[in-house]
Amino acid sequence: MNEPAGPLVLVVDDDARSRELMRLVLSHAGYRVLAAPEAHSALDMLQIERPVVLLADFRMPGMNGLEFCRRVRSRPELAGLRFVLLTGMDDDETRAGARAAGADAVVTKPFDRMDLLAQLSKLLAA
Repeated sequence: MNEPAGPLVLVVDDDARSRELMRLVLSHAGYRVLAAPEAHSALDMLQIERPVVLLADFRMPGMNGLEFCRRVRSRPELAGLRFVLLTGMDDDETRAGARAAGADAVVTKPFDRMDLLAQLSKLLAA
């Protein structure tokens, strides 16, 4: 089977099953996928790789998704990167915090595969 040639996406989630599910969904949709188990290793990856979209879990050990988003947004070389926060909390406070940190979108877990792919398409078209 050939590797997808589509846009590169970085998935950051401390839950291995969630990372694998995202990898399967995204690769079947034609995306190339990198994965990291936490924000610090993802920051290291971003020194080398330049994904167009970053999907990060809200609750991670060491550095949560909001702080990770703020750190990504503080790096000028990553200005064009689209940031999607993944969270199990679907409330106004979480969404406002994500916007304030610089996230482009919030996707609630468990996510609907078609909704996630539509959200990614919309972000990449912007």
